[in-house]
Amino acid sequence: MTLEPSLFEINLLPEMVQENLSFFLFIIVLMKFLLLVHWIVSTDFESKFNWLSLIIGFTGILYLHYEDAILIQTFEPLFLSTWILFYYFHISTWINNYRRISEELDKRSIIASLQKYKGSVLRFMITVPTSKNSSNQWTSPPFKNAIHVILMFIYSILIFLHCIPFFTPVSCLGAQSPLCCRYNYAIEGFETQSVHNDFCSGRVRIAFTGSWSTGKTSIITALLGHAYSTAQIAPAPTTDKFICLVLGAPYSDPVHSDDYELRRHCEMMSHVNEVTHKICSKQLPNVLDVADENNQFSNFVFFDMPGWQTEYSNDCVYKSFYRQLIEKMDYIYLVWDVHHGKIEEDFAEFFIPKARGTNYDIIFNRYEDNKSDMSFLNQQYSKMSNSREVLSEIYTIKIHENNTKYETQFVEDVNLLRAKIKSVNQTVYDNRKKLMKEKLLSFRTKMTGFYSLRKLKLADKLIRHDLNVHNPPKKNWLRWFGIEL
Repeated sequence: MTLEPSLFEINLLPEMVQENLSFFLFIIVLMKFLLLVHWIVSTDFESKFNWLSLIIGFTGILYLHYEDAILIQTFEPLFLSTWILFYYFHISTWINNYRRISEELDKRSIIASLQKYKGSVLRFMITVPTSKNSSNQWTSPPFKNAIHVILMFIYSILIFLHCIPFFTPVSCLGAQSPLCCRYNYAIEGFETQSVHNDFCSGRVRIAFTGSWSTGKTSIITALLGHAYSTAQIAPAPTTDKFICLVLGAPYSDPVHSDDYELRRHCEMMSHVNEVTHKICSKQLPNVLDVADENNQFSNFVFFDMPGWQTEYSNDCVYKSFYRQLIEKMDYIYLVWDVHHGKIEEDFAEFFIPKARGTNYDIIFNRYEDNKSDMSFLNQQYSKMSNSREVLSEIYTIKIHENNTKYETQFVEDVNLLRAKIKSVNQTVYDNRKKLMKEKLLSFRTKMTGFYSLRKLKLADKLIRHDLNVHNPPKKNWLRWFGIEL
């Protein structure tokens, strides 16, 4: 029969101990074992205390700063005062011991065993001999001051790790986007964050997606005023690649392999492909970066995605790539031919967590007045929302058939779409901040590594101020000097 501790007994323990019981049990057992061993071999109280200090110092670095930044942040005044007290004890003890060594070395009649240490760096590590050998000569000086040098170094590191959060990372000093740099610094190290580089800055990323043959490439062609160099338009599915279209380029062609300035705008595709490889053990080969001379959208990168087909639901590579790319886009235009039919459930689920009008809009392509079955469309688009909401006219864009009957209307529709795309910037930047905030909230409890406390504090400052879209960013003029307050 096992005895379980009662609720009363558990509540007697301090909250800090209750929340980290396994940690404290481990430290207690380790301390008792080492102290017991040392008690057997030594009766020197100072030596025992040094062992205890060594355990506490290494625990502070290896456990608290590497594994549990949340704990050390919660009780930082307690831990920091402990580090400072131990540091003061060891430096004062070391100074006293070295003063005695200096006095002995300054005497005319130096103890013979100390003679060889005069002028040597080892004099900082030794203490005055306390015993004589059988020949009535002083024994070699013990290296008892060395332990204090080691412990001063350990506690200096611990104090340093508590001070460094008040200084901006060197890589972010003078950065073009300091907010993005601080976010990247805080989030680095998480392999699941495949696209943290250039995630919060750079051009606005707009994706055109939908089912096959709904006219995605045709709409991009209308927006640009010409077909981009690799565009294929036909009644059957033709866009079989995920195409990253960099606009405002000096040429219209697939991006040259050595053209870093253009290629960097499409880095997201490579990051997504790397994660796809981790998930599916295979990369997607049909990914293409294309440059185009259009200057109207020089602040944007368009993504022309292959039309979703039912077969992709069982294809790990396509489904994984689709999901990730849709998650990472700043804004999505879901293009749907009003005559195309139902929306596949597997495709609709990509949009369930997104907010219509904030993350994506719907384009009714090849629209014909008084011929579209709105009740059917409402039924289909309700699949994309948990709330089964009715499709709102506010968040839909109608692109009429590009034919003789609707020629003028088609031009007006495309111009309206151009204006909507250009006005999406503020929404995008707010969305980026919200997404960054969500990621930091999700990962702040998992931050590990030597600078985990610094990353945690930086993340919390970003969450409270810079990434809070409802409050103006906190002004900190000292940031110009690399100081974070």
